[in-house]
Amino acid sequence: MEKWLDPKTVAIWILVVLAVIAILAVSFVKLVRINFKRMVENRLKESRMKLEYQKNLLESGIVVQEQERKRIAADLHDSLIGKLTILRLKNQTEYNREQIDLLLGETIDEARRISHDLSPPMLEFIELNELLEDMITPWKKFLTIHFYTNIDTTATINQNLKIQIARITQELVTNIYKHSGASDVCIQLKTTKTNLALVVRDNGKGFDYEEAKKGIGLQNIELRMVYLRGSHKIKSSSKGSTAIITLNHLQFGNQ
Repeated sequence: MEKWLDPKTVAIWILVVLAVIAILAVSFVKLVRINFKRMVENRLKESRMKLEYQKNLLESGIVVQEQERKRIAADLHDSLIGKLTILRLKNQTEYNREQIDLLLGETIDEARRISHDLSPPMLEFIELNELLEDMITPWKKFLTIHFYTNIDTTATINQNLKIQIARITQELVTNIYKHSGASDVCIQLKTTKTNLALVVRDNGKGFDYEEAKKGIGLQNIELRMVYLRGSHKIKSSSKGSTAIITLNHLQFGNQ
């Protein structure tokens, strides 16, 4: 009988094969467990990072709200109340109908501006492009602003969405005026039956986005975009900066 046909030899080979299979099976199970553990750890890490990111955005939102309250309080105190005080003094000391009428007109305009900043009037009846045009008009004293629109007239934009887009545009234009040194700004608004796109471009000196995104201004924009469930991208170079915002406006309904 051949040696390899010997029952003992066959038994040994069977044991060797079984041992190899067992080792491979144990190694495979360990490998699967290691990969599964690594996957769970990565997901936990991503979850922690996401929670930390949301926490930072929430804190930024609180700071932004507080700054907005202070700005409104300053407007009321320094501008509106100041004009009313001057008006009262003039009325008590040297009554001059023309001066008082002029101060009254300025006070009414100031009250209207503050009220408009808080909540634009007739929001349900004004279109988004009209709201943006109204918002950027005061900035035309300081910047050359080109405003282009491509509007699907069948699209109905939610009121709250209008406010958020207007606030984002206002934040972008304010940052351009304060920090970019730009002279020209191009704003493009496009709406379709389902989507909305906003592009704001300037010819300024640019900025370091990684550094700037730590600031309240860009965090405010990012916070609003998280709320709007849209996407945004900001590109900057020495020739200027471009902000691109896109979202599906249907997810907010029609009112």
